[in-house]
Amino acid sequence: MKNLNLLALSLCLCILIGCSKEKEETHIFILMGQSNMAGYGELLPKDTIPVDKVFLIPTKAKEPYIWQAAAHPLHNRLTSDRFGLGLPFAKAYLRKHPNVTIKLIPAAWGGAAIDDLNRGTDTYNDAIKKALFAQNKGEIKGVLWHQGESDTVTEELANTYETKLHQLINDIRTDLNLAELPFVVGNLAEFYGTGKDHNSTERVKKINQVKNALKNLPSKVKYTGFAESSDCKSIDQHMVHFDRESYIILGKRYAQEMDNVLNTK
Repeated sequence: MKNLNLLALSLCLCILIGCSKEKEETHIFILMGQSNMAGYGELLPKDTIPVDKVFLIPTKAKEPYIWQAAAHPLHNRLTSDRFGLGLPFAKAYLRKHPNVTIKLIPAAWGGAAIDDLNRGTDTYNDAIKKALFAQNKGEIKGVLWHQGESDTVTEELANTYETKLHQLINDIRTDLNLAELPFVVGNLAEFYGTGKDHNSTERVKKINQVKNALKNLPSKVKYTGFAESSDCKSIDQHMVHFDRESYIILGKRYAQEMDNVLNTK
């Protein structure tokens, strides 16, 4: 009986220690891309209320970096930064991982082509510097990427997009010394290419080329995922940016894809 009691006590201690360890975990995610990552959805008054257990380093922040409670808009670079997919992602991720704290590094820039975000640019360097700082307080779990619209403007940009994206992923993993860092991309909007400003046959061809580069990423680069943009709607007649509800849908899809990639490691 004494041995049984000791065994039961040991099991309880193991469970408590395990739970305690899990509660101490901090998962860090880097948000990169252009305006559909920065967020272009309608902001409601409730969106300014911080989300429990989610923190961020402001996009425009000077050292020493200070973590802040996360609320919309996550990005504070442009006046157009509003409701985006970052917090819907964090909420969906927390539902599956309730005992962790999430820390976000918002590093998107509206209107940026991939050449404005790759290694050597101020935007890239800033994201890497913040990520290295964040590693002292948790584990970098992945990168969320939503970008590509600005690379459908010319044939040269569209033709080189896939190569540049693959190189960017490799550079981030190298600079963070995380060879298997998950990288999840989202598809450009299904409605992108139907607006009057970008519905020419040649433009649609370039749009589809970038979409294919994103969609085919998981079959070409390990530890990557693809979040589809089907059933999403545009916020306005320009047919470029998602509406509020669509960002929520996308956030959930990114969370599912991130989990799928993490489970393959």
